[in-house]
Amino acid sequence: MSHVIYAAYGSNLLKERFLVYIKGGTFMGVHYEGCKDKTEPEPLGWIWVPYRVYFAKSSGRWNNQGVAFLSCEKETNPEYHAVVRLWKNKGKPA
Repeated sequence: MSHVIYAAYGSNLLKERFLVYIKGGTFMGVHYEGCKDKTEPEPLGWIWVPYRVYFAKSSGRWNNQGVAFLSCEKETNPEYHAVVRLWKNKGKPA
């Protein structure tokens, strides 16, 4: 059986927000259907990754403000490394 490892950053560091994407439901007035497999993932903890978080484009869900992205370029200065929360899908195989 293979597993999916989710790596969440930005606003998805908040457990309640991330889980609504998996299980479905409403968060801050927005409804999400959730995944086909709604099994709650197993938390694997937090890590620092050598990439910067930056904000670009815009989203109606964020009052037309920027959306968080991770840079594709490695960041050499540890002061700018991003925090990532890891989750392991422990649901049924596809």
